[in-house]
Amino acid sequence: MRRTLCVVLLLALTACAPVPAPLSPEAQAAFHATRVVKVLDVVRDAAIAANETLPPVISTASTREVVLWHKTAVQTIQAVPNGWRDTVRAGLYRLTCDVRAGTGPCEPRLSPTEVQRLTPYVGLALVIMDEVK
Repeated sequence: MRRTLCVVLLLALTACAPVPAPLSPEAQAAFHATRVVKVLDVVRDAAIAANETLPPVISTASTREVVLWHKTAVQTIQAVPNGWRDTVRAGLYRLTCDVRAGTGPCEPRLSPTEVQRLTPYVGLALVIMDEVK
């Protein structure tokens, strides 16, 4: 858990890196997309690590849900480099029902305890997504 926290803090510090000045608009979009993918990787990796503890604090089925959400989010970012934000946020909302990601009726795919365990990582992902314009 301590190692995961260190990774999150390191990512948070490096995720604030400014865009290199001489990039084209396409390269800037790719730069920002890479930052978001890295933080989405942290959400996925946290779920996997929580599933590997004894006893697991996130079930295998829920971990699978997170991994599938991650895969879909990354594919969306790759397919729509300038228009992925709303779709990725909506997917995160459907996964967790975290009110920071969306609004409206929602039935989370994870248990409340599992959502709570992922809340710091989800929050970090949302901050980075909001920062990337």
